[in-house]
Amino acid sequence: MSVKKSKQVHYFDLGASLYTPSTHPALLNRLQHGMTGLRSMVVCLEDAIKESELAQALENLNQALNELQPTPQLKRFIRPRNSQIFEQILNNKNIDKIDGFILPKFDLNSLELYKAVLKKQSRIIPIMPTLETPQVFDPQAMILLAQRLQSWRQGIICLRIGGNDLMNILGIKRMWGFTIYDTPLRGLIDQLVIQFRTQGFELSAPVFDFIDDTETLKKEIALDLAYGFFSKTAIHPIQIPIIEAAFFDFTQNQLAQAQSVLNKQATAAFKLNGQMMEPSCHQDWARRVVQFAKRYQDSKAVDFKLK
Repeated sequence: MSVKKSKQVHYFDLGASLYTPSTHPALLNRLQHGMTGLRSMVVCLEDAIKESELAQALENLNQALNELQPTPQLKRFIRPRNSQIFEQILNNKNIDKIDGFILPKFDLNSLELYKAVLKKQSRIIPIMPTLETPQVFDPQAMILLAQRLQSWRQGIICLRIGGNDLMNILGIKRMWGFTIYDTPLRGLIDQLVIQFRTQGFELSAPVFDFIDDTETLKKEIALDLAYGFFSKTAIHPIQIPIIEAAFFDFTQNQLAQAQSVLNKQATAAFKLNGQMMEPSCHQDWARRVVQFAKRYQDSKAVDFKLK
């Protein structure tokens, strides 16, 4: 059974995306209520689930979908295990309660498999392909992937960078006190930003997988924002207020500059907050910041509690 109506999901609505295994005993409660300040949530049936747990994970998801009620404040997504599970989930009669899908291990090899599934649907399915296979290290493959994704543009919310999988390919992992930008992945992230954002695709920042190293997380988010990442994967509820507070502070600090750039009365170059601003050079940055800031105008980055 195909989904009957299209969802409208925007990249700037994502914020910190909290991943939860589909086997979680309180899955329905989490999907229904989330936590204070949480903007998006992902039910994972891939890396967070053992093969032996897949049947249980799917049953737990089906039960949650049966009882799930609309919550416009929280965007809800599913990360299927592969294209076969993706198609199986799409046939659930309650799937229209979900806002979109994160497609794992997305590259030139899996593209056609996912495309075949999407072609069977009666509407555009919002998706976020995840870049996390060995092909990501091949610049020519990523250039070709960006080209092939142009025909999918209407349904793509953003592309997600699978930091842990990419590190695993290199035989390394995170170390305490180091941001993602202090690892060999920094050059790859540079490359992905250049290749995909110049083609009109947004990107989501990789996960920070130390739960207790909050100071390094804060440093990493500052660099994420400098790179223009306005969404970030979170693996634990404790990370949500830290990420969202950083996003909130960024919009408060940068909005005035962005608005000044977009002001039709602005001169060709002017100084603001100690920086030379040039509308001809800063237009695209300013538009993105203003769009992002709209989501935080009435926000308070406090009182985050998991329900």
